[in-house]
Amino acid sequence: MNVIRQEIRTGLLVVVSLAILIGVVLYLGAPGVFVPQKTYYIYVENAGGLKQGADVALAGRKIGQVVQLFSPVAESERPAPKYETKVEVRVIRIAKIYKNAKVQITSASLLGEMFIDFTMGQEASGLAPGMSSFEGTKAGSLSDAVPILLEKLDPVMKEATATMQVLQKAGANVDRLTSPGGDFPKAIAEFRQVGEHLNETTGPNGPLQKTLVNVGKLTAEDGKISLTLDNLQGLLGPDSDFAKTMKNTEKFTEDLSKNKDFPLALANARKATEELNSTLSTLRFQFSTIAGNLEQASDTVKRQPWRLIWPSTKKYDDAKPAERVEERKPAETVERKPVKKRGR
Repeated sequence: MNVIRQEIRTGLLVVVSLAILIGVVLYLGAPGVFVPQKTYYIYVENAGGLKQGADVALAGRKIGQVVQLFSPVAESERPAPKYETKVEVRVIRIAKIYKNAKVQITSASLLGEMFIDFTMGQEASGLAPGMSSFEGTKAGSLSDAVPILLEKLDPVMKEATATMQVLQKAGANVDRLTSPGGDFPKAIAEFRQVGEHLNETTGPNGPLQKTLVNVGKLTAEDGKISLTLDNLQGLLGPDSDFAKTMKNTEKFTEDLSKNKDFPLALANARKATEELNSTLSTLRFQFSTIAGNLEQASDTVKRQPWRLIWPSTKKYDDAKPAERVEERKPAETVERKPVKKRGR
């Protein structure tokens, strides 16, 4: 009797275990058996990396799984020509998936499994009914990032290549300039020579030092410049002879301007000058006559000296009647008035 009871218990245990196992398998493999679900269709350009049975999440929380993938899809069925793959997913019915939502194929990590994630749903658009379709995108992966990165790096590499070429030319120019016979060593040598000349010029015994010493001697208190300035100050100072002379000259000219006899004296001087000029004209004519007579006398003495004893034998071809010199009466002098002297 006890044996029968034990066998019955063992059978019941096996049946219950099988039932539990079948329930778990059904729950995991076909959750729709125990939980109400909805079916959606997602159209994507490329579903690479996405597998059947992959998770379906709502803002990162698992709500279902991928049931099946269809690729390629007939063009008449596509919402747009670029969407070649259709993914059928099933999610729990209580999941709030709105009509306007972003669907993306992504992964939790760089090497993680791909899954579908519903995000950015707009509540105002209302809940999406079962069998609705969505247009999905695929998040960039490492394989997708490489072409994009290469495309981004291409202009940079071109710029880097051009920069390297410029740097290569600059290096060649620097090498040419710094070569033993280049301009840079020559410039250094010339700078060194200029430095030596400056050192010689500004040295203790150089011309610049000597010039500064001479300038110091000239500008010293007992130097020539100081002495010259003192002499000039003595000559041009308020109590100097020059200042006194200028004062006397100023006073003399002031006295002349105030003297009424000064114009009369100038008129007498002008009259005397005219008389002197007339007298000099008369004397010039007489001196000309005397010079002619002396020339004739010297000619006679030279050629016919005996004619001096017998002048009657001398014939003058160019003899002219003696001109009578009119006596000029002396010009009337202008009565001069004595100039009164004024005391200083």
